[in-house]
Amino acid sequence: MYIVNVYNGMYQLECNGCFETFDEAMNEFQKAELEYMQNFEYEIGTTEYNQELESFMFHSRIDKC
Repeated sequence: MYIVNVYNGMYQLECNGCFETFDEAMNEFQKAELEYMQNFEYEIGTTEYNQELESFMFHSRIDKC
């Protein structure tokens, strides 16, 4: 089992669910990343975009249980 916890932009993690395989968990993680980044109007590759992406990646995680 894998648990996907993603950063919500307010220094909190939100559980996005439990998944049987790592691939399922990674798909959910990538979907959450895309949804998070769509909240911003930064162009891909700009400093602001990269900072938000870094923040999401640093705070979010996939845990094995």
